[in-house]
Amino acid sequence: MTLQERIEKARTLHQQGYNCAQCVALSFTDITGLDESTTARVSAGLGAGVGGTGEICGALTGATIVKGTTHFTTPADKPAINKSVREICHEFAGLNDGMTRCRDLKSKGRKPCMDLIEEAINILHNRI
Repeated sequence: MTLQERIEKARTLHQQGYNCAQCVALSFTDITGLDESTTARVSAGLGAGVGGTGEICGALTGATIVKGTTHFTTPADKPAINKSVREICHEFAGLNDGMTRCRDLKSKGRKPCMDLIEEAINILHNRI
């Protein structure tokens, strides 16, 4: 899929009520090896900052699912995956005044979720 196709898919999913993590993860099912139903179920509790707690942004947890499913074969892969996820988080934070927590990103109407989803997809698309 092209970057624009991923973003359009995420936009449609978001309009249908899927959370940010689901929108990001479902936009990469062409490469994760997971079917859409499994992906949606695995990421269902990760929206609004993991279970609605306002912690790490769902768009980032969705990106983490994609990195794990595309790069994990054995436990020896974990350090490289963690490094890559940290880089994604750092780049995302750089676009958002150093923030990665949902409650901070959403405070005072900073950015709508779809903008954050697009940012995560852009970052991830360029790292796959």
